[in-house]
Amino acid sequence: MKKSKYLLGGLLISGMLVMSGCNSAKSDEPAKDVHAEEEPEVKEEVKEEVKDEPTVTETEETPVEVTPEDKEPESDPEEAEADEENLEYLYQQYYDIVSGLDDKWDKFMFVYFDQDSFPDIVVSSSTPNINDLTEYMIITHSNAGAEVNEDLMDGVAGAGGYRGTLFYVPQKGILYERSSSAPYNNPGDSVYLLDNGHLTLYATGRTEIMDGYEGPDDIDHLIWYWNDVEVSAEEYEKNLKAETDNLKGDALSGLFYVDKESMLSRLEKSMN
Repeated sequence: MKKSKYLLGGLLISGMLVMSGCNSAKSDEPAKDVHAEEEPEVKEEVKEEVKDEPTVTETEETPVEVTPEDKEPESDPEEAEADEENLEYLYQQYYDIVSGLDDKWDKFMFVYFDQDSFPDIVVSSSTPNINDLTEYMIITHSNAGAEVNEDLMDGVAGAGGYRGTLFYVPQKGILYERSSSAPYNNPGDSVYLLDNGHLTLYATGRTEIMDGYEGPDDIDHLIWYWNDVEVSAEEYEKNLKAETDNLKGDALSGLFYVDKESMLSRLEKSMN
């Protein structure tokens, strides 16, 4: 009996040892699996860090290289000095012209007749001429220097029945005249362009009356001509607006003029 008990006990102990060995063998496998799963996670973290590296530097702080085309052109001191001398020379010419005018020319106004940055001068007279019309001259400039445009007038004539108004379109180089003449007061127009200091007649419009004409508003009893070519009243109006920037001129008679002494003072300051 004792031997059988010992044998049975030995078998039980051997079985337990075998089972514990199996359990330890099984417990090793999950450990290996855990390590196998952790390694890809480490690799993914490394990849994310590598991917994020370029974003560490902020692009806003990166200096932008300026190419020569992007740089503002440097002004040439010699050219600037030459331009200044030319302007002073023009102002001196203006001064000499204004100071040498007859005393009847007593009204002066700086305007910008064309698109350049150098002013022109409209000159007028408080004393009407023999036809009771207001006289004007425009002092401007060309490549050669100061220029004087004379023989301009508007108003209401005492004897001839002329009625007219001169307008200039700022910075467009356009001067136009809207007029009518006795005894019928039918309308007419003239358009002048300023070209290199000279006012040149560019376009003309006129009308002739027909039987039954009742006055300037009676467009149906007028024959319309633009540059001596017969046109309809609508075509006449269209041409007139096209050549006068839609009749956007300022009347020379309505400008705010200063006296001769004030203009000479302004010119003198501009020369210094």
